[in-house]
Amino acid sequence: MKRNLILAGMIIIAALIASGCASNRDLIAKTSLGNRHDVFTEAFGKEDQSGKATANIKLTVKSNSSRFMWMYFKHTDPPYRVHLNIDGQTIILDTEPVLEVKSPIDFKVPESGTGWKYEFNKRIALAPGKHKLTVALPVDDVIVEQEVLLREGANTIIFKPIYKRRQLRPYKGENFTAGIKALEVQVN
Repeated sequence: MKRNLILAGMIIIAALIASGCASNRDLIAKTSLGNRHDVFTEAFGKEDQSGKATANIKLTVKSNSSRFMWMYFKHTDPPYRVHLNIDGQTIILDTEPVLEVKSPIDFKVPESGTGWKYEFNKRIALAPGKHKLTVALPVDDVIVEQEVLLREGANTIIFKPIYKRRQLRPYKGENFTAGIKALEVQVN
């Protein structure tokens, strides 16, 4: 009887922890499912298509999955990916990370320290005008929706990560080791 109560308590605690991590899962799942295929095409080469807006999408983020002694392990299950949805058409951005060492650790520089640097780049062509842009980072449980205005010709969409705050030294302040809190969208 006592063993059953302890087991039931542990199951309830595990369910509460798991539900707290699932705050954006439904939105991220919706972002990952595209219902259109006519919004944009992947643009190759350096030339812009006439009558189209070419968007260079860039996201650079630093993350740490785990560390044992002096070995650093990257995200493998699930892999670190970016889910991008523009007006209902979805694309998943994938890249291989590079182990980056920025020492010494400086609390004023959010990406100081050793971690995996992910650089996501994609070039797409679409009609000029307003578009609903949704970006999701499933590993960090972050989703951002924003309307962007793209003009004809070359455009750059840059996503700047805003990291969570850490209270422990030497990482006191915003730092990649705490994870990503949000993304700032800049359109040039």
